[in-house]
Parts: sequence; C-alpha cells; structure tokens
Amino acid sequence: MPPPSARRGRPLVLAGLLLGGAGLFDLLAGVGDFTPDRYVSLTDEGVVGHDLAGWLWVHLVVAGLMVVGGTVAPLGRVWSTWLALTGVVGGVGLHLLIWPYQPLPASIVVGLALAAARLLIKHGRFRKPSGSVTSSAGRPSR
Repeated sequence: MPPPSARRGRPLVLAGLLLGGAGLFDLLAGVGDFTPDRYVSLTDEGVVGHDLAGWLWVHLVVAGLMVVGGTVAPLGRVWSTWLALTGVVGGVGLHLLIWPYQPLPASIVVGLALAAARLLIKHGRFRKPSGSVTSSAGRPSR
C-alpha cells in the first residue's frame, strides 16, 4: 500500500483525467460537427439557412479550456484548481444550452465535468495556506 503522501494527490489526478476526457470528447465532437455545410429549415416564409460556425468555435474554445483545466488540475495549486473549475463551469453552461439539440454528447460531458468538479471541490486548494501568525513578542498568537 502506498504511503499517505502518495495517495493524497490521487483524487486530483482522477479529476484531471475526467475533465480532460470530457474536454477531449467535446473537442472531437466539435471537430466532427465542423463542416462547411449550412443547415436549413423550412418555415412559412420559405427555406432559411443557418450558419453554426460561431457556435462551433465557442464549442472548441470551451473544450480546449476543459482540456487545459484537466491537464493542470493534478498540480494541486490554487490557480490550477480555479482554472479547472472555470473549465467545468464553461463546459456545463455550454452543454446545458445545447442539451435539447444533442442530448447524448451533452449528458456525457456534463456528467464527466460534474464528477471532476466534485473531486476538485473536495480535494482542491482554494486559497494559499497561511503561515503561523506570531505576535510582536515572538510568541504564537492565540
């Protein structure tokens, strides 16, 4: 059995793998949807063309943020925890918007991102550890 110091970082590694996996899945899904074809719909006024390139670029940027957040999450630093949680919030927010149109990929990404967020919140660091405060007489304060 590994020593306790080696086991301490395992949840953050798992959080990084989950978030990075969600970002990679999202990145591959976004690249697969990135086609020059325009989507059309038939309305009472006629045929309307829809260009989804803007949404796809947002999709790719959020996926990249989740991959970077998953990569730095195991570091256990304050900034890496906040960056990973920012990726989680961006990914979950985007996929809640596209949930009606792509429910299966959105469910996968949201599930992985929220599992990573739970581990990050439970085991991550959110502020720098403060040193021991001493009084002016050199004794520890109470």
